[in-house]
Amino acid sequence: MENDEIYTPDLPPQEVNPNLRLLFQKWGEDNIRKLVQNFYGKISESEIKSMFPKDLTFAIEKQADFLIQILGGPSYYLQKWGQARMRMRHFAFPISEKERLVWLNCYDVAIQEFPFAHEDKIDFLYFLDQFSQWMVNRR
Repeated sequence: MENDEIYTPDLPPQEVNPNLRLLFQKWGEDNIRKLVQNFYGKISESEIKSMFPKDLTFAIEKQADFLIQILGGPSYYLQKWGQARMRMRHFAFPISEKERLVWLNCYDVAIQEFPFAHEDKIDFLYFLDQFSQWMVNRR
């Protein structure tokens, strides 16, 4: 297999934890947007920063809209951007397990700076871990 071929991980369908849909109520829109902004601050200092645009404004808005929807809030992402189709949208970026783990670690570090309940952080990070496995498209 050549390096530029799309790889599809052999993963079972992800089961969504019902607690995930409660996080919007617990954290609120402002905190979710701040978390995403904090995450992108970590990304901009990471070894995968070259995968992202220099101006992260659009990425921050789009990802916050997505997470707000996933976490039980308004369907901002669907209204503004259409169906998520995240795996397809990420095909342009070569994502291996290495990049996935750097990305996930940036969220882990970012969320620890928030006073959210430990169990909620675990639920969120577990979701991101499972979700990000689907984004891997290179060996």
